[in-house]
Amino acid sequence: MRDVEPNRVRSLTEQGLSTPELLQVRTRDGFVMEALMIKPPNFDPARRYPVYQFTYAGPHMPQVVNAWGGSDFLYYQLLAQRGIIVWICDNRTASGKGMKSAWPLYKNFGELELRDIEDGVAWLKQQPYIDGSRIGLSGVSFGAYMTLYAMTHSRSFAMGIAEGAVSDWRNYDTIYTERYMGLPDENADGYRRSSPRFRAADLSGNLLLVHSALDDNVHPQNSMQFAYALQQAGKPFQMMMYPRSAHGVSDPELTLHLRRMMLDFTTQNLLR
Repeated sequence: MRDVEPNRVRSLTEQGLSTPELLQVRTRDGFVMEALMIKPPNFDPARRYPVYQFTYAGPHMPQVVNAWGGSDFLYYQLLAQRGIIVWICDNRTASGKGMKSAWPLYKNFGELELRDIEDGVAWLKQQPYIDGSRIGLSGVSFGAYMTLYAMTHSRSFAMGIAEGAVSDWRNYDTIYTERYMGLPDENADGYRRSSPRFRAADLSGNLLLVHSALDDNVHPQNSMQFAYALQQAGKPFQMMMYPRSAHGVSDPELTLHLRRMMLDFTTQNLLR
């Protein structure tokens, strides 16, 4: 194999962007997870860095790709320039590595996904340059659901940002939910067990809850119900609603507002 035209882009070097590292991490039972790490451009292996983990975690939706990542990639680079290591690790159900990797979640969202995510965190904590007490988790849609699930079922994360999260699977699209969870009446325990709304009292870490009022995919009632459960449990959290946005904030001015808020929240919680 040889390069026909390397097409080096000078501005990437001039902007001080870090080169993402593609890695593989094994789970406790031997499954190979694909992972990506972006280190600060002035990385010092003698220091201990906080970690911002982005996750999606949903069935057959890998996030680790050897390709340009657009605006998300640039945001990750900004975090890296602030001194935060960015980490993406595809749990087995999200990996796209065949039905056998996704089938174990049937009728029970969250548990296996979190176990794999925590195996990735365990690998991170073994690295001498990682501060295991400063690991944050963030996601959108299913990734936001996974953020809420992780923060109510684990103490591994110092902070989390959940945008457009499902908090109760009875609220979500019937075709998608019943494909993986079965019918509510036939899997009532699974629906409740998989829904972080019912574990709000166990929230660990600082949470930023984000939702769009016109979201017709993950309805705003998900975040409203979760917020109410947190309030009932006496749990502090931050919340932002976008009145004129749908599933995901796309308006350029509002996207800038969202990114600035996320950056402030992340640096306040991880760069202490």
